[in-house]
Amino acid sequence: MPRRTFLLPTLLLLSAGGFIGACGFTGGDYPSLKPRPAETPRSITAPGAGLAPELSAEERSALAADVARESDALEAATSAMATAARELDPALAAARGAAPGSEAWSAAQMALSRYDLARSPLGDIDARLSPLLRKIDSLPADHPDRQAVESLAAAVDRAGADAERAVQAAGATLGAPRG
Repeated sequence: MPRRTFLLPTLLLLSAGGFIGACGFTGGDYPSLKPRPAETPRSITAPGAGLAPELSAEERSALAADVARESDALEAATSAMATAARELDPALAAARGAAPGSEAWSAAQMALSRYDLARSPLGDIDARLSPLLRKIDSLPADHPDRQAVESLAAAVDRAGADAERAVQAAGATLGAPRG
């Protein structure tokens, strides 16, 4: 009997050793315990990250032409709005208290429509400024090209806000809010 008692632990020990040895075997399709590439920390920098952003001479020239064209368009739109406002103000004064559908009310509605038409280019100018704003987005705040485009965009926004207030006031005078 003493022989059996040593045989069982010996077989268990040899089996465990065989399993441990098989774990170290590298000839199979077993996954490695090394870190995977996605688990390895890495530093990613954008190409040219250390360089100051700048537009090429061709881009600056095109940007200057675009700013000049949009400035002229804004000036034309504000001039047309001023002319339409000079017609709208007396028409609104004459329509104040007039019944809807009356001649004075209709004349004021027509003047308001002409003012609406005069302000419509502001939306087009704003839409054309969108790609210019993206183009100068990486430039520093004190860059002259960025300041020119942002200044023009602010002027368009102010003109649009002023025109919207005028239309709202005229609509209130005529008894129907407009937008």
